[in-house]
Amino acid sequence: MSHDLVSVRASLRRLRIDVNDAKEPVSRSREIALVVALAGFFVFFGGGNLDLGPIEARQGLAAGERFGPLGLVCGGWEPGLWPARVLPSQVWAWCEGEVTAASVRWPDAIAAGLLGLLLARRLALVLGARAGVMAGLCLFGGLAWIDRSAGARVDLISALAVVGALDRILSKGSDRVAGLWAAFAVLAGGWPPLAMILLPIVILGRPGRTLSRGLLVPPLLALAAWSVWALSAASTQAWAAALAWPLTQGPAWSLPLWVVGFSLPWGPFAVLAAWRSVRDRGTPEVPPLILGWLQITGVAVLAGTLVPGLAGPGRITALVGLALTAAAGLDAAWCGLAETGARRTFVAVSVTVVLLWTALVASLGSYLAVAVSYYRPLATVLVIAGVLTAIAAIVAVRGRRQRWLIGALVMVSVCLKLAHWGYYVPEWNYRRSQGPWGRAVGQWVPTNWPLHTLHAWPTDLAFYTGRPVRALDLPDLRLLQATPPERPMFFLLQPEEYGFWSERLELIKLREMLDERGEPRIVARTPGELNRRRRPIRTD
Repeated sequence: MSHDLVSVRASLRRLRIDVNDAKEPVSRSREIALVVALAGFFVFFGGGNLDLGPIEARQGLAAGERFGPLGLVCGGWEPGLWPARVLPSQVWAWCEGEVTAASVRWPDAIAAGLLGLLLARRLALVLGARAGVMAGLCLFGGLAWIDRSAGARVDLISALAVVGALDRILSKGSDRVAGLWAAFAVLAGGWPPLAMILLPIVILGRPGRTLSRGLLVPPLLALAAWSVWALSAASTQAWAAALAWPLTQGPAWSLPLWVVGFSLPWGPFAVLAAWRSVRDRGTPEVPPLILGWLQITGVAVLAGTLVPGLAGPGRITALVGLALTAAAGLDAAWCGLAETGARRTFVAVSVTVVLLWTALVASLGSYLAVAVSYYRPLATVLVIAGVLTAIAAIVAVRGRRQRWLIGALVMVSVCLKLAHWGYYVPEWNYRRSQGPWGRAVGQWVPTNWPLHTLHAWPTDLAFYTGRPVRALDLPDLRLLQATPPERPMFFLLQPEEYGFWSERLELIKLREMLDERGEPRIVARTPGELNRRRRPIRTD
């Protein structure tokens, strides 16, 4: 009798596997469509709307200059802009016909989409198509991927190279493909991304994932080729500054809190990996993948906090590790968590995230709907959606419906995207961006005409003038005083500078305006006739 029962169970198990295999192509195509849809909504929707901040504006200024070993900003080499970081913006600006904020925003958005698709595919191969969708949701639906700004200290182009190399090392070992990813990381960000690739290998020391020739030779060759290029095209000081600049950054003590905050609302679910039933699901490749990314996350947080220059690549690497681990936990929760501790933890984290978001949006959204009529429709939608999400979470807890809780978390992520797109972006563009002031200055300078300054202005102000900005030093000013140029030169000055140089250079005041702090800015030019028929020469 027992022998018959065993035979029946074995045949049923074989039958169940055959049915799943038959449905796999359908689920795989559906998974790809869902991940692309998630990327389209959370990343690509409104991807170029946010005005540039001071850090991104450097890349925007470099996009309008010639291609070189480093980015050119206001006539000088910028040590933090490596060629693979600047080239996509220059290509986008060339295709668009002009340099805009989209020249910086869209390459980052595309890199974020490719990174998410890469990791969703990896988790789908080892854990199933549904887990791949969960990975896309945890990555694209997180605050860091929604915002994607350098103000949030996210560099997604070099992050794509770092994560691509680490993913290849965990799945296939330290081969030449991982080395090519590492070479791309060097050209995108210098030695810090390469260090973030090599440190987990050295510290963890897993079999087959060691420092091999195929991994080390490509990035070293890339660094040597870049050094030869930089020494021939720029000065030795610029080459040394690019290599030493990361070392000037101090320890990032707030990095652990930053990682947790910008991984919301999905990052906290990485705690579910503490239970064996979550880690040991699916194929035998699942436990090494989850444990590997958890270990990489720990190394990234520790190294980014303590080692100067590694905070940037450490942030995004830790975010990816949390997102993948959280996706595996959510996939287990969708199927039903067997262990009581895991189930209670999932419910507690879900309810906490939902209720905190509801309290935040109910208080601030209600005030916004009453005080600012422009945001009233958006605030009303967010408040109603927040209350319905809280009700759905309470009903899910009472009915022990774990899938409903995941649906409530999806609504939180959707509302977070709507709040960022409908409130944060226009508020930033109107109140905190230098765009309005830069455009006001630029309208007094002919198109493509250089705008000269005597001291460093904010880079985002220089970018939004829409004109090539050049900084002049004292010897240049004395030369102009001795031999005035035939063509007029345009200046952006402070009142003290204008008062000192107005008579020496015979400056003509075109416009005096007040910035957001009430401090005056003066646009002036030297005498001369503007020949609009001749295209002005851009000086470097």
